[in-house]
Amino acid sequence: MSLALPGKNKDQIRGPSPAASQEQQFRRDVPRRGHVLTTVAEKYGGPIREVVYILSGALEKRGCDELLESLFPWPRLQPKPDLVRTEAEMAAWVIAAIWVVSVATRAVPATGTLKDAEEWFWGRERDMQLTDLASLRVISHAERILQTNVDVAAYHELLPYIFDPHGPGSRLSVRRNPATRAARMRKRAIGVFYTPADVAEYMVRDCLDSIRRNENAPTVFDPACGTGVFLRAALKELRRRHCEMSAISLASECLFGVDIDPWPLDASAFVLLSDVLVDEAESQESPVEVWRRLRLNFRCINTLQIDPVNADLVSDETKEENGLRVTLSRLFPQLKSEPTVVVGNPPYAALGEHADLEQLGLVFKTLAIKSYTNAEIYLAFIEQMTRLANREKCAGALVLPISLACNIGSQFMITRKLIQDTPGHWRFTFFDREPHALFGEDVKTRNAILSWSRDRSNTEAVLASGPLMKWRGDSRAAMLSNIRHTEFKGDICASIPKIDGACQAAAFQMLSVRWGCLEQAVQGVERLNLCEALNAGDRMVFVGPTAYNFLNVFLQPPAILLKERSKLSEHPLHVIRCASSKDALIVFSILTSHLAYWWWHVHGDGFHVSRRFLSKFPFGLEVFETREADRLHESGAALWSAIRWNPIVSLNKGRTSLAYPPNGHDDVRRCADEVLVDVASIKRDFVDELQHFTVHTVTARLRDYGGDCINTEERGECQ
Repeated sequence: MSLALPGKNKDQIRGPSPAASQEQQFRRDVPRRGHVLTTVAEKYGGPIREVVYILSGALEKRGCDELLESLFPWPRLQPKPDLVRTEAEMAAWVIAAIWVVSVATRAVPATGTLKDAEEWFWGRERDMQLTDLASLRVISHAERILQTNVDVAAYHELLPYIFDPHGPGSRLSVRRNPATRAARMRKRAIGVFYTPADVAEYMVRDCLDSIRRNENAPTVFDPACGTGVFLRAALKELRRRHCEMSAISLASECLFGVDIDPWPLDASAFVLLSDVLVDEAESQESPVEVWRRLRLNFRCINTLQIDPVNADLVSDETKEENGLRVTLSRLFPQLKSEPTVVVGNPPYAALGEHADLEQLGLVFKTLAIKSYTNAEIYLAFIEQMTRLANREKCAGALVLPISLACNIGSQFMITRKLIQDTPGHWRFTFFDREPHALFGEDVKTRNAILSWSRDRSNTEAVLASGPLMKWRGDSRAAMLSNIRHTEFKGDICASIPKIDGACQAAAFQMLSVRWGCLEQAVQGVERLNLCEALNAGDRMVFVGPTAYNFLNVFLQPPAILLKERSKLSEHPLHVIRCASSKDALIVFSILTSHLAYWWWHVHGDGFHVSRRFLSKFPFGLEVFETREADRLHESGAALWSAIRWNPIVSLNKGRTSLAYPPNGHDDVRRCADEVLVDVASIKRDFVDELQHFTVHTVTARLRDYGGDCINTEERGECQ
């Protein structure tokens, strides 16, 4: 049997508009089915990195110093970076980047030399001879590498990614080429994974929409800018909204970024240079003059060492003396006040060794509660977002791991408390990793986009959430244009719910205040492996520790199914010990219901099934001691009878495991849903909503909200 929607199906898959579909189909900077972003970027970025390696080993040190001094007419004294790159490496990157940008902007042909690019870049300052810093043989070798496999359009589109100094370092790249393992380890250590362009554009657009009543062009700050993916997206959107301003003015007056790695800062300026020159080919300034204007807006510093413009923690003089903290206004004199928008992708890494660890704990509550080197650094970026964006109207957005919503560690719980205590509109958007992932097929992660906006009239936090979204690669554009949020009330310290629409919000509210829970009605929740389960008796209910399209819930499996399989999985299962075989069937019926599958999505990460989830499931003695118990017992017996002889038997590393999918037996499961909904005093239409939810989740189909529900960000109710 297959999953079927109850009654008339009003939900249709929403596809992108023909124009949007065509645009996404050919974008190199957006993942899609069969198009792995890092693989494509490496095709063009690999040769550039090779040239940098060759040049950095051959350039004269004195010449490198002179080159960088001429490129940076201002003092290059900045807070000591966490990542140190040699002058030769930095000069080599500059030489290669000048050639790439000159070709990407079509100022120099693909057959052009490094000297051709140099003359274009320096303009009136042509006395700078980069080609004299290495031998003619080395320069010629570098040019041969650069001039092979040139694609001008690809260069321009992929600039942020081909300037990545680390190279490919994903699980996919390691499987294809084990030599990329070192790059993967470096990226994981500092939490660097560059964001696809469409995600950055969605986040920037969402932020600017939330402050759209601003007449002046807003300032945008990226607290971990990398090679400029978000700032490039911001420039694109600002050009669309503020066509009265030139691209150069928008980029130099509105876009700011910091990073702990010095090269990406230079790279960001080159990326923006490429964009503004394409838009303003007749600029009176030479490329190097424009680049310098842009580069002034980037600083090499740990974002967590920055204080707001008018910070009063300690005096500016003291901050300068200890070299650890600095105000935003001192870092960027051209930024007259706090940024309007803070947007980015913070590092997914541990805090690491810091000389100012104690001081960081005084500034950030998320670090004070766990002031150790293994503290999660990205949680402090949420605090920093609200500290630095402190204007009358402001907004922020960060793309984060999904653990923000469901991890119960002390750092995460205090972060969620800070969110609910901070005035403004908070929106949570969640993305699964299968069938396709937000960062693409090479970086399989479950993510959350945290969005926040505020004006001075906000006195409390308004919370709105979305479902854990699943989609297929060809529906990516539709997925990003299909996002909605539903307002809800409640304490999010324990977890942030993933809900979709007013029907789910109402049910969530009712279930959240129930006094009973499953652990009160059973004898205990323990752990046993599959071998032990065979002899556990008929009063036990087994639940797999992971799930995806269904919760793996089963009773004592028939021994004959595994009689000839001597090696069973030793991975422990959750075991719910019941008072009787009837109670076991009731628990089995409850946990195989659509409602249980939905509740697991609401509170979990879409993969792990925790003991806490089972113990706190919001139905207790009231479903075991009433007439509804007989209906649950009957539906449980019917479902187990239908599936007990048809498990999915898997073999992994010589070990056998079982999975019992309940999908396809919707009528039986619906009976359990009806009982639970009635017991919880939830409206019966939620039963239909549960089956709609299961269908769209299991099949990774996008829901069309234009049919029977309106955008609940505007109104929190069904039509």
